[in-house]
This record gives sequence, C-alpha cells and structure tokens, in this order.
Amino acid sequence: MPVTTESEMVVTHLSKTFETKRGVVHALDSIDLTVHPQEFISLLGTSGCGKSTLLRIMAGLEEPTAGSVSFDGQRVRGPGRDRGMVFQSYTLFPWLSVIDNIAFGLREQGMGRKARREIAQQYTELVGLQGFEHQYTTTLSGGMQQRVALARALANEPKALLLDEPFGALDMLTRETMQELLLGIWQRTPKTVVMVTHDVDEAILLANRVVVMSARPGRIKEIIDIDLGPERSSEVRLSEEFIEYKRRATALLRSNDPVPVPA
Repeated sequence: MPVTTESEMVVTHLSKTFETKRGVVHALDSIDLTVHPQEFISLLGTSGCGKSTLLRIMAGLEEPTAGSVSFDGQRVRGPGRDRGMVFQSYTLFPWLSVIDNIAFGLREQGMGRKARREIAQQYTELVGLQGFEHQYTTTLSGGMQQRVALARALANEPKALLLDEPFGALDMLTRETMQELLLGIWQRTPKTVVMVTHDVDEAILLANRVVVMSARPGRIKEIIDIDLGPERSSEVRLSEEFIEYKRRATALLRSNDPVPVPA
C-alpha cells in the first residue's frame, strides 16, 4: 500500500464493476488519484460516469473490485469518523430539531449532552442557522436543510469532507449562496474536500483542481489546476481566467475521445 502523509487520500489502480441482470457494468477503470491535505478537489463528469461511485468508495460505503483507497496512512475498509459525507438528499432525522440533528454523531460517540450541545451550537452558527436551533428540519427550506446536513458532518470534526452533488436539488440563487458558504467554511476551517458535481461552473469556482472524468467506464481524462486567487466569489465567473477554465473543461466533457488504459 502506498505511503501517505497526514490527511492525504490516495486512490491506486482502482476499478469497480457491478453485476446486473443485463450483465457486468464497468463503472470505474484504472483510477489513480492523490488528494493532498487541505485540498479541494472536484470530480466533474456527466451522469453515469462513476464519479459518485468513486466518492462512495472513498467514504468506505462501497468496496472496489480492484485497487485500493488509503487515507491518513490507512487503507479504507469502511466508513469512519475521519471522513464526513454529505449527500444530495439531506438524510436528516425529521423527528429531531436542527441542533439535535447536528449533534447526532456526537451523541453516538457517547459525548455528554452539554458538551455536544455546545459544539452543535458552534456549527449551527457557522452555517448561519442561529435562531432555528429548535425547529424541526421538515419546516426548513431545501437550502437550510442542506446547511444542517453540512453542519452535522462538520460537527464530527472529520479530516476529510466528501460531498455528493450537495447542491444539485437547489434553485440557482440558493445554490450560489451555498457554494459561497461552503467556500467560506473551507477557507476558515481547512479540510481535505472532495466534491462530486456535473456543474462546470461549480467545479471551477470551488476547487483547487478539477478532475474531469470520461463516460463509463469512468477514467480520469485530465486534471485541471485552478488558480483564481485566495478570495473567490461568484463575481470571479466573469473573469477571463474563469471563462478559459470553463472552455477547457467543457471541451473535455464533450469530447468522445477514448481514454487509454494505463499499461
């Protein structure tokens, strides 16, 4: 197994197949990727390219057919507190209040009520939900529910945050607000972040590197290094640099050229 540094995630020769009634589906093939500590990576690709499958393997929710994932020097063999996962569906507990949803993982760890409430309150404020602590999540908008899901993942203080199209179900304005919120949180509390998206603008706005994936079987077409400066906001979308990154990424997504399999 490769030697990794602290909070580094290494994907090595990873492949994934599924058995279906119609035969074998090759979801991922020969993926090699290193995510550096405190880096923000976007996995960008069209629907069905295997990017969510790759993220779930990183989270330990699925096993690879071949190859491996290691994180923080250890092989990933299942879910762990060192990796927080946020899904497109909010997966909240409707019978719990906002603050109790955020504190749920802390309760499962055996932390006392006072301590977990204090930590949950900190993350409630971090995602801008102060004043809504005691409301049930079913009364909240989609954007606010996703803030709860994000705060719940962060409250466990994971070394890595794994996001599976977290803003895909939101309207455009809410989505832009959540993108800026996530970017601000990452800048204030740096973590290793891997986010799946099919939105080119979102991938470029948020990430240090954009990993462009091919259609099934998913392979890495190209990795684009993003340099838009430390202070990003929605206005950066109008810059010449952003437009050029978008042109490059879009061309890669539209290209049907096959990705060679490594020897």
